[in-house]
Amino acid sequence: MFNIQTHKINHQALENQLNRLTCIYCNESEYIQIIRISQPKSAFFEKTVFPNQCIQFAASGDDLLEVLESVMASSVHADTIPCSQLSVTKSIDRNLNLTILKEADRVLQEVFAIAA
Repeated sequence: MFNIQTHKINHQALENQLNRLTCIYCNESEYIQIIRISQPKSAFFEKTVFPNQCIQFAASGDDLLEVLESVMASSVHADTIPCSQLSVTKSIDRNLNLTILKEADRVLQEVFAIAA
């Protein structure tokens, strides 16, 4: 009678997404900088940041942002900053959010089972 398809939530993907931080880096120097996050588990992130420019990006709390300054056709390693220090997201209880999402998934599964 009803053609109801259940959609399963990928909890691992949700956990990864909830563990991402929204970060902002501002180049306050007078030089062009290249920022990068290299992560073996995820994609490679690299951006050029001009003086007085700010860049917003998402990163894990344990990622490191490498800052390279471009001086006279070469780049010099200027700094390495933990992304947790660049985070603009409020410290929310990510475990609570994940618990709420799992409970919502369970309730939806029950509703679909009753309707079927």
